[in-house]
Amino acid sequence: MTARQYGLTQAEADALVTEIKNAVDDRVTLPSGGQQRTRFTVQAEDGEGFSIALYRGARNPAKQHVAAIAVDRGGIPLLRLCVNGTPHTNPDGTVIPGTHWHIYTEGYGDSYATPAGDITSPSFAENTIRLLDRFHVIKKPDMQESLL
Repeated sequence: MTARQYGLTQAEADALVTEIKNAVDDRVTLPSGGQQRTRFTVQAEDGEGFSIALYRGARNPAKQHVAAIAVDRGGIPLLRLCVNGTPHTNPDGTVIPGTHWHIYTEGYGDSYATPAGDITSPSFAENTIRLLDRFHVIKKPDMQESLL
């Protein structure tokens, strides 16, 4: 696997992840199975914008992905939570089974994953909040299940 080059140093990426953010929207409708383009915006206190992308599997609604993307930096993925997905193979060949976190690594983007063994809840809203907490989003939107 080839490393994806994003041009952020590790220090820059870490600063983007840890700065305090607030949701722009007051309410977000969580995706139903198979929806891939559900997004909402969070904003740092300095005005930098980030997109939170949500996905729920069509055949397996327990398969969930929640990603934090630095929009103002060209769409760089900084943090992603994959719940109940397929095993992930890191660039060094290690395999991470089960639920895992992808965290930006300089020179590799979000290609490396680490286990997230403490996440066992099937609740999409709870898992989305876990990512928002780790991404330092203080003001979170109300989350509603899709009616579809």
